[in-house]
Amino acid sequence: MAITKKGTLTVGTGGVAQNLNLGFVPSYILLENKTKIVANTNGVQKVEWWNDMVNGSAYIYTMTAGAPVLTYTATNGITPYQTPQGTEFVPISGLPAGAVNTNLTITGISKAANASITATHAFTASDVGVTTVGFHGVVGMNQINTLTGVIQSVTSTTSFTVNINSTNFSTYTSGGIANVITGEPPTTQYGFQVINTPLSNSSIIGITLGTTIMVTTGDVWQYLAVLDADFTSQ
Repeated sequence: MAITKKGTLTVGTGGVAQNLNLGFVPSYILLENKTKIVANTNGVQKVEWWNDMVNGSAYIYTMTAGAPVLTYTATNGITPYQTPQGTEFVPISGLPAGAVNTNLTITGISKAANASITATHAFTASDVGVTTVGFHGVVGMNQINTLTGVIQSVTSTTSFTVNINSTNFSTYTSGGIANVITGEPPTTQYGFQVINTPLSNSSIIGITLGTTIMVTTGDVWQYLAVLDADFTSQ
């Protein structure tokens, strides 16, 4: 019983590793270079990888002088890939002219009765007790994710405090976005902000295809990925 996924990808730039988003890390994957197989062109035509193999490895079938040659590579082959935690969400592009990006990039959070947030912002004294900020994507201090807090003080252009007691939270490590969800942001044609800037989940999970495989720009590869599971795919 397994989940299977079949599709194609095109080599964007030859000699550059490329991520393939599958939605899972496969137990097994087979790739065939349709461009070279159809034209019977010399070069890498087929690749196989199992998840119990070394990261970066692969079995590679190369056509040379009309005869296939099977080789094994331990580097620049196939490696499992997942977007690093804390970098999954990005603002959606194409906001109206004059609109404010309400997503602030966090670089630090203190442990305190009123947590101090390090992030470049444009808050003023008028935001104190008025503006609400929501948190997500924070690494380390996971307890603050999904919480919202009202600004208590604006200590500089790169820090402010909120009424979230983070004293007993885990230590902040990296990443995260503070999203302004109420209050008055910098002056715009809209006057005030009441709606979050939309975000998109740009995270992927799958594999990285190394430079030994992604050789020729424009080559079209067909793949069949299999994930062992307790149910079958539809």
